[in-house]
Amino acid sequence: MWDENVYCAVDIETTGLDPSMGDMIIEVAIVPVYKGKIVRELVYSSLVNPKVYIHAYAQKIHKITNSDIDGAPGLDEVISVLRKYSQDTIMVFHNAKFDLTFLDYAAKEIGQLPLNVYYIDTLDISQTIYGRRRKLESLAQEFGVSHKVTHRAYDDATVTAEVFIKFFDKFGWETMHEFLKKWLGKEY
Repeated sequence: MWDENVYCAVDIETTGLDPSMGDMIIEVAIVPVYKGKIVRELVYSSLVNPKVYIHAYAQKIHKITNSDIDGAPGLDEVISVLRKYSQDTIMVFHNAKFDLTFLDYAAKEIGQLPLNVYYIDTLDISQTIYGRRRKLESLAQEFGVSHKVTHRAYDDATVTAEVFIKFFDKFGWETMHEFLKKWLGKEY
């Protein structure tokens, strides 16, 4: 049985793997879930212009080019949207530490404090349930999720939302809330 919480599956795409080395967010998507259903009319998806060059290897993975992000909103606008979505909701990630660390660096880049969010990580759930960390693609295939992981924020956030819904339906509120954590610039 679903609770009254709104869950927001979030995914980002980046120029690389390490924000401490200057890698930045180039796309973000937020897919709200309420009572086991994706709320399509509230989905947010945007390219991001971090004002850095996207290297060829990142362009190859995400299919996002430098010209694609030219007119995209900046980090300040995207972080503002994320803050609004995170109020009174529980964020859902697959590999939360990666996404949240990038979001912390993005907030710092624009002179703001890190996001202060409650979240659940489907990667943590897979570690506990299966005894190993499972890739999002593997979980989606097991659960018969129709969307595919494409390394684009909207698709991957949608897959994360659908996998989370499957976990929630299978294991229930009490088990899912055992995975609830708070992020204040780092895990606590």
